[in-house]
Amino acid sequence: MVINNLSKVDELLAHRETMRLARHALFKGHKESLRATDILHAVFNGHILEHYPQRRRVLIAGPSARFDLQLNVVCDYADRDAILAVTVYIPDRPRWASDSTRA
Repeated sequence: MVINNLSKVDELLAHRETMRLARHALFKGHKESLRATDILHAVFNGHILEHYPQRRRVLIAGPSARFDLQLNVVCDYADRDAILAVTVYIPDRPRWASDSTRA
């Protein structure tokens, strides 16, 4: 299912039963001292920054559970039953003017 007018995380989550974390997301998070709870907290409490309907992916910005910082999480919704957090990163200033605006 391609969702073209996706604007809120709640709309994305309403269509899926499961949230999974890819090994790559866990690996990238670990390099930044993040845990799975930080990634999940960012997704469930964040907002969609960018939507890529042809790839069935969204970029979600949300707060870390344990640190005072924003995380960017790329999530894939190609699976009917699950959302997959593909990767996570802390937005850095050369690429991002702010936590939610690309430079």
